[in-house]
Amino acid sequence: MKKKNIWITIIIVILVAIGGGLGYYFTQSKTNEQTKTGNKVEQVSVKKKKKKVVQKKSEINIVAVGDSLTQGVGDSLTQGVGDSKSVGGGYVTRLKQDVAKKYKVKTNAYNYGVSGDTSNQIMTRIQNDDKMHKDLPKADIITVTVGGNDFMHLLKRKGLDLTESDITTEQGQFDERLKQLLSDIRSYNKDAPIYLIGIYNPFSIYLSNVKYAKTAFINWNKASAQVAEGYNDTYFININDLYQPSDKVLKEKGTNPYLYTGDHFHPNGKGYDMMTEQVFDEVSKTTKEWLIK
Repeated sequence: MKKKNIWITIIIVILVAIGGGLGYYFTQSKTNEQTKTGNKVEQVSVKKKKKKVVQKKSEINIVAVGDSLTQGVGDSLTQGVGDSKSVGGGYVTRLKQDVAKKYKVKTNAYNYGVSGDTSNQIMTRIQNDDKMHKDLPKADIITVTVGGNDFMHLLKRKGLDLTESDITTEQGQFDERLKQLLSDIRSYNKDAPIYLIGIYNPFSIYLSNVKYAKTAFINWNKASAQVAEGYNDTYFININDLYQPSDKVLKEKGTNPYLYTGDHFHPNGKGYDMMTEQVFDEVSKTTKEWLIK
């Protein structure tokens, strides 16, 4: 009888031990699971806390320096000579509108374009214009058009006698002036991106018999692009192919539909739309350099 009671006692002890062990196991498992869940929530919270809010500037200043393309010749509304696409102010006005609309930011534009200016004349203004000296340092975006009048002076001097050697010589001299011009701008603003807009061939229709003209525009732009590469945050924008209408369009219109009919040289409203699209595309790719604080 005693032995029987002992065995019953042993069995009860074993069952209690097993039950206690299982209870402990399930309790610990639940606790561990809760701890893991808690850690996950904690990790997610930490990750959320680490996410930085990118702050953009509340105001953007565009300073445009250059010749008639910057001034906006051919896009005039005030004189009643603009086409249906004219808004006035050329690409500068359009760029200001596009930046303000897309990035929801107050945008100002300061236009230092003067029709007829060569690279030397633009440099003189950069060096001596007190108002420009005040505006350049606060610029977030800087645009430059230069070179078209330098090339035109060469064409006027040489005309149909223009040789490849003439173009190469003038291009080399222009490249040196362009380097100085960009350096002068950088002396007033070391950080803002500079968007250097190339020259285009408006003579593909009217002066197609000038042997080296077409190639000259291409090589001129290639050289300017190489100069731009030598300066920090400076981007070259090629617009040479923009204003080359197809034969079908020429047959229908009789003239280049992208150029101002007053001179067949400067872009009209549609032409400036096309130019602005090229410029804005490059500006939009580089927002970290001008939009972010």
